[in-house]
Amino acid sequence: MIFKTIPQNGASWQNPLLYTIEFDQLKEQVAIEIYDQISAQTMGVVMLYNVESAEIDIAPYIRSVKAQIDILERRSGVIQSSYDACRIVLNIDGESSEQRLFWRSDISGLSFKFFSEPMPNDTIAQGEVIRLSFFATDTIEIIVNKELAGVTSRYAMRTLGIPSDVAIEVKNVMDGERIEMIVRLNSQQSIVYNYRVVKRDSSAIRLAWINVSGGLEAYTFAQSIKRRVEVKAEDVEAESGWYRRIASARVVRGLIMAGAMQSEVDRVMEMLLSSKVYRCDGFDSMPVHLLTDTIAYDDHGKLRRLEFDIEEEWKGGRYE
Repeated sequence: MIFKTIPQNGASWQNPLLYTIEFDQLKEQVAIEIYDQISAQTMGVVMLYNVESAEIDIAPYIRSVKAQIDILERRSGVIQSSYDACRIVLNIDGESSEQRLFWRSDISGLSFKFFSEPMPNDTIAQGEVIRLSFFATDTIEIIVNKELAGVTSRYAMRTLGIPSDVAIEVKNVMDGERIEMIVRLNSQQSIVYNYRVVKRDSSAIRLAWINVSGGLEAYTFAQSIKRRVEVKAEDVEAESGWYRRIASARVVRGLIMAGAMQSEVDRVMEMLLSSKVYRCDGFDSMPVHLLTDTIAYDDHGKLRRLEFDIEEEWKGGRYE
């Protein structure tokens, strides 16, 4: 048996990942295991019958697994290998293909890349989390300077050539304080982000999503409007009689982005194209659905406002 063709290392599982396999003789039945060495799990098994050769696309199997993963799940370190990365081998009758690294966007041929594109000067609030995505073949280093406190924090990780997602919680800061964050890839390529600490209204909602390049982005809508609550109840029989309980509930909120810089509006617009959007409360997150969207332009054809309705599952307690 030989692998005639295999996908390019660093390809995206958003696109087809074709393997061509030729067998020494007719196979009445053969199982092809799609195995991820990073997560140490089988992502799928392809069964073939009465074949001498085969071409299979493993991308749908990877996508089905990754669709179930919360990429914002709280992690132990500030920098961590992306949950969407996988290092795949195909196992067939005791033989294995060469390993290939796949991710949510194409990183083939790259030595480093900044996938996230937040504003160079942004606002952040106490308890919010800065989320970014990078790729480096060697190391990622992050230096965070808190101006008023005179505190410098340093983080570094050897990436082993796997894309990395970053989550930095903003804490122990004062309103008006400025935070400088320096990110260095492969010990040479650097970019600087600046944040001004602000106080948010209680109705503010922070969303995170994957941009068109595969990087994590986040933005806080200063205010939200509760549109409606949709509740489904069911009758339940118990020893003491019948009672009603809530089977499911959904909360719909309206978000408006107005008065922002054009570049910031353009960045947030990419949320419309994202495969995953989350509402964030510190490190806690939940998937949300974009129900409606309105894009308003002024008389000169410039984008001036975005409006979103988002729907999320009610987790109990007050409808805040």
